[in-house]
Amino acid sequence: MHDADRLVTAEEAGHFLGLKVATIRRMTAAGELPVVRPTGRRAVRYRLRDLVALTQMRSQPQRTPSRPSARPGGELDDEAAAGVLR
Repeated sequence: MHDADRLVTAEEAGHFLGLKVATIRRMTAAGELPVVRPTGRRAVRYRLRDLVALTQMRSQPQRTPSRPSARPGGELDDEAAAGVLR
């Protein structure tokens, strides 16, 4: 079995990701982490390659839509108003 296909426990996944086991279990329940159930319903394992992919996805900068900047009174400055009116 290739190292990327290696299965790890929730404890090992938490150590690898720098997260608490409770967070790993919460992410699993929410469907945020793909799991493998090698022996049936109760045993849960994680593929190392899935954990690596998660770290790579999280390390990429997030693009956020630019928002018009407003002055303290709620008025848009000239540059922001020009962007809104286009």
